[in-house]
Amino acid sequence: MTVDFYGALDLGAQGVAESTIGGAGHIDGDVNLKVAKGSSITYGSVFTGGRVLLLGGVRLAKGGDSVLISGMSVSMTSGVITAKVGGQAGVRVGEINSLAAVGAVKRAGSTVITLKLADDGISLDGDFAAAVNDELGTSLSTGTANGATLDIDVDLVRGHAPAADLLAVLGLDADLGLAELLALDVNTVVDLS
Repeated sequence: MTVDFYGALDLGAQGVAESTIGGAGHIDGDVNLKVAKGSSITYGSVFTGGRVLLLGGVRLAKGGDSVLISGMSVSMTSGVITAKVGGQAGVRVGEINSLAAVGAVKRAGSTVITLKLADDGISLDGDFAAAVNDELGTSLSTGTANGATLDIDVDLVRGHAPAADLLAVLGLDADLGLAELLALDVNTVVDLS
């Protein structure tokens, strides 16, 4: 997940510094959190949900006070992002603006399809700002992180063959063989509703 907390929360106006922790980093000034093992997509004949777990986190600091934001996860059913903020677990950080239909990209030569879950941005939640304000004594208000991204890679092969049920739920031909899957180039929209 890549998100501009600095701009969306207007941290500079409050004198709040931002740094990354635990393997998170920055890309073009935005916080970048990698998808962790243990993330999952659940489906039957249609998409039913799942959870994306994110590695690392963010440290916000003002003067001698700081707060850690870690343990972020995203519900693929609701698009709600939660995290541990300071000592508070399960704080609602925000929500993906649109999760009903997402971009899906697969390049020829790969068995992995990338689902683009947050291309319409992330709206940060008042509970998140309140939790940070409690820790730092600030008066941050929330905003929308319009340039946010959340991309997850899904391998379409189980064992040594394409997963027919997964191909079908993603709107692809369930009868594809491995050679056909490798040759396939996809750039489409997948309905997750």
